[in-house]
Amino acid sequence: MKRLSILAAAATLAVSSAAAAPAGSPQRAMSLNLCTDQLLLQLLPRERITSVTYLSRSSEYSYLNAADFGVPVNYGTAEEVLEQHPDVVITGTSSTPSVRALLKRVGATIVEAPPAENFDEIRAVMRVVAGAVGAEEKAESLIAQMDAALAELARTAPNRRIVVAGWNGVGNVSGKGTLFDAILTAAGGENIADRLGTSGFNGYTTVDLELLVALHPDILAYGNSRVGRLDLSGEQLKHRVVRRFFAGRQITYPETLYSCGLPQSATVAARDLRRAMLAITARTAK
Repeated sequence: MKRLSILAAAATLAVSSAAAAPAGSPQRAMSLNLCTDQLLLQLLPRERITSVTYLSRSSEYSYLNAADFGVPVNYGTAEEVLEQHPDVVITGTSSTPSVRALLKRVGATIVEAPPAENFDEIRAVMRVVAGAVGAEEKAESLIAQMDAALAELARTAPNRRIVVAGWNGVGNVSGKGTLFDAILTAAGGENIADRLGTSGFNGYTTVDLELLVALHPDILAYGNSRVGRLDLSGEQLKHRVVRRFFAGRQITYPETLYSCGLPQSATVAARDLRRAMLAITARTAK
């Protein structure tokens, strides 16, 4: 119910924004990346978004759902770009060279937004995307909300240390340099990866089930897409050792907010993580 209220408020803000772009700015934008989908849905009214990716219609992957905003979806094809005639195409830096080449061949203006793994990078990426679509004022408003949430979290930091393992169920924990670590730090938690003294590939460190139990974190956290999955990660999270050692000490978080750097990574994710951590520690301390 709370998430529906958030979505409704966001949709109302987007629709009530000025439909026309500032003079000299692109009028209509298209997104070919889940994370830039999430930004465009907040920065522009639906009339100025030709489409976002089909992933933004999935409750598993998307925090803000394109259907709630009345925005069409695309499957990343050059034919769709030709049909929709966007003034600018927003995509991630991981787009394949062939996709970029096709977009250039059809004459589309391309803006590539890099991934954001901390709050400084979230500010920077938002300003890049907003500058490309003429939505700077809206972006600064969202950044201000994010900064206010971060300041509040810092001012009300927990008195005790709460150690959290962001374990994905297949032997990895999120360490320094990941958005998970930035959100956890803002929430006032300590990352179990800090105890390992090593940094794995792209900030992820290998931790099997035996080591996880030996490290004895206060809380086990994992993304919502892991729940109910019929693969090894889903089975590991149901393992009797996990059930025994982490009974009542597990947190499931909205994965999009931990993989896409958004204002909600602070205003929603970090705040909710703080509340969940405090609730668990209060309960287990009794």
